[in-house]
Amino acid sequence: MMYRALAQQWSTSPNPPSAKFYNYRTPLNQISLFLLLDLLGSASPSVPSYFPTTHWAYLALSTIESRMRSLNLLESTPTESFFADVNGTVGERAMISDDHLPFISKGVDVLHVIPNDFPDVWHTLEDDGEHLDMPTVRDWSKIVCAFVLEWLDMMEVWDEPGEERQTKS
Repeated sequence: MMYRALAQQWSTSPNPPSAKFYNYRTPLNQISLFLLLDLLGSASPSVPSYFPTTHWAYLALSTIESRMRSLNLLESTPTESFFADVNGTVGERAMISDDHLPFISKGVDVLHVIPNDFPDVWHTLEDDGEHLDMPTVRDWSKIVCAFVLEWLDMMEVWDEPGEERQTKS
């Protein structure tokens, strides 16, 4: 309910005139990609690609995970990639009812990163921090941080391990 109200408010509240110069008439227009991360704390998650309109972003996450695994930057050892659905076979037929639906109805592109098998402890008394797989959680944080840095075209601020930062004189 809260997200429906937020999506409605953001779609009808005008931005200041300066934002209109950038074609952001409302706060909702400023969202180029809604990235929803959910239920990602279990070992060996398998996240399908849910929407054809954001499959390109799904592939970017998959590529980042592959690069990081090849560089031995990730800790977990799943039998397959977190993003095994590179062909986009799931599509919208596997729609999961969640916080993103009011935004989709307003035309926002959503990348829903949620495993297709929910964790066994989901919504039970055991759904707590003790049941998180910490190597997987740390891997998710690395993958998502790299995705955001690439999305914002900020890779030049990322120091490579063992590399001295160049300073301008």
